[in-house]
Amino acid sequence: MSKSNQNFSTVDIFSVATNRQKINTTVSISEMPELASLIINSETVKPFAIEIEGTEGVRGLPAAILTIEGKVQMRCTRCTQPIDIDIEREVPFLFVKSEAEANRIPVEEDEEWEVVVGSEHMDVAAWVQEEIILSLPNFPRHDDCEAPLKHSDIASEDEEVIERPKPFANLRDLLKKN
Repeated sequence: MSKSNQNFSTVDIFSVATNRQKINTTVSISEMPELASLIINSETVKPFAIEIEGTEGVRGLPAAILTIEGKVQMRCTRCTQPIDIDIEREVPFLFVKSEAEANRIPVEEDEEWEVVVGSEHMDVAAWVQEEIILSLPNFPRHDDCEAPLKHSDIASEDEEVIERPKPFANLRDLLKKN
């Protein structure tokens, strides 16, 4: 069974997984305020293309593959100019009904799956926002730029370098006198 090109604010993730549904939808930046605060030019960001494909995971647990595609802009940490960040993320999820159930899954079985507590009213925008934030680089930068030089790094030949007084320069002499 497949659902396509509808706007879903919430989904019954257990039903999606059990019935092997495929949902194609979009999520706009206005639905993801935390993400909007981490990027620049958020008003120009096009909605993210989202696909949720229900499947069966390890131990027969309900599962889904979340695929996210889109683009955001951040500030380059070197030159401070805008840099486009392509978001192309595909993450497999196992859904459990409680934290206790999640804790019972052996670590070696959940290495390739993200284990989360699912819901019959799972907030798609919140789920997508978390995954996009996790995919953002900590220090975005262009491959071919350099940090701007500070004025203090550039001393022209005509400029005199002014030496500032050192406030503790005489401290050693004062201590010797006492």
